[in-house]
Amino acid sequence: MIKAVLFDFDETIQDRTAAFEKYMDTFFADFCPEIDGAELEKRKEEMRVTGNGGYVNREKWYASLIESWNWQNAPSNVTLANHYDTKFGDHNVIFPESPILLKELKDRGYIVGVITNGPSYLQNHKMDTSGLRPYCDIVVVSGDVGVHKPDPALFTYTADKLGLKAEECVYVGDHPVNDIQGALSAGMKAIRMNFGWFKDQELRDDVPAIENIIDVLKYI
Repeated sequence: MIKAVLFDFDETIQDRTAAFEKYMDTFFADFCPEIDGAELEKRKEEMRVTGNGGYVNREKWYASLIESWNWQNAPSNVTLANHYDTKFGDHNVIFPESPILLKELKDRGYIVGVITNGPSYLQNHKMDTSGLRPYCDIVVVSGDVGVHKPDPALFTYTADKLGLKAEECVYVGDHPVNDIQGALSAGMKAIRMNFGWFKDQELRDDVPAIENIIDVLKYI
């Protein structure tokens, strides 16, 4: 019997792709206000492609962009990475169905929560500005715990905090390994949010796939 429905954050309850577009506007306004037109779009496209949906070492990523752009007098890659970690959460694009879904799950008596990878400030700031934290009974950020998806220990840690067995939880996420394999390895059921950077990659016959987050309700 499912007692808890737990979620990844980016590309699951928020459109991280759209949020990244908004973040890039802030990035270039803060650091390269003189860049516009074709050059601006070229640099944005390079950030989109090399950013790998957020799955990068940000200090190394920014160092590579500084080199690629031949960026004279650039801030340090550490400064740029810190900008991302502190400012990205100002640009959430929450799916409109997400608060509706979380409220409905709460009304049906389910425990609701988020398990997300990332630095503590970045992911907690996203939650704080998302408007979704009040719907959550638990928010687990890997940077707070020191364990990161797909390590099943992060999933079992969350179930233990809730006083539940892993098999009493279902986890919803977009990443085929970090989210789906991680949850299954911990003994949780899984639902694949087939959206964003990993859309249509490594879909599984034994895991239902959805393209709108509200469709979680079809599988619990």
